[in-house]
Amino acid sequence: MNPRSPAFPLRRTDRKLDQLLFKAKRFPGFCLVCGRPTIFSVRDSNFRESCYCRRCGAFNRQRQIAAVICHGASGGYRSLAQLARADGIAIYNTESSRAIHETLKGMTGYQASEYLGPGYRSGDIVKGLMHQDLEHLSFAADSFDLVISGDVFEHVPRPYQGHAEIHRILKPGGRHVFTVPFHQHEYQDDVRAEIDPAGELKLLKDPIYHQDPVRPEGALVYTIFTIEMLTKLDRLGFRTNLYHLYQPWYGILGPNAIVFEAIKPERPAPTSAR
Repeated sequence: MNPRSPAFPLRRTDRKLDQLLFKAKRFPGFCLVCGRPTIFSVRDSNFRESCYCRRCGAFNRQRQIAAVICHGASGGYRSLAQLARADGIAIYNTESSRAIHETLKGMTGYQASEYLGPGYRSGDIVKGLMHQDLEHLSFAADSFDLVISGDVFEHVPRPYQGHAEIHRILKPGGRHVFTVPFHQHEYQDDVRAEIDPAGELKLLKDPIYHQDPVRPEGALVYTIFTIEMLTKLDRLGFRTNLYHLYQPWYGILGPNAIVFEAIKPERPAPTSAR
């Protein structure tokens, strides 16, 4: 491992330390998104969606994603800000707001999108935002070295069709670094809603909505994932790593810091004919 990368594997959750930091409400550290010493602000007990960097606004889950991106990047990077100064890396982010986007948006080869509703086609530009339907991406095959998604795929009606599209647009050796709600002790995905053959929404369980920067009403959760996801990603051709992170110095704490890295394998070298 490059010594500039965060150390992996990271140690198990320290509940006593979490409690102390929650009581303190703020503590010093280093942000893996903006790449600067900072103060982390703990606003509530949901560490995964809290613990904000006072410099760039990145919260815990975003730094988890940054940790895995930097760890696996060729050459190793200390932060996303350092990665943003690199050349020749094609990145697609499935979100076009918040700290990760703001850090990477100046890169040549960087693209970001939002899902703006069924009335648009993938690739359409709407009020300055690119629309993409993850089930039907407009990008060419083998386009990106890295795809980033943070708690997005639970809102995709057919998430594995979306993962197949990500596999298609990744270059061989490319990575999809992502988070999703994940029940690590369950074996079958919790499918809560679906789109029926007539194209109508069908609720299978009580609806859950997550906050969404482009939808004031929130985004409906279709699926909460389990170990079944890893099996299905394998069938799609991914080699998937699961990281359970804990590194308070980087503002990564709490019991649910789980990040996935789905890698599209390199194509085997052709054999020479004799």
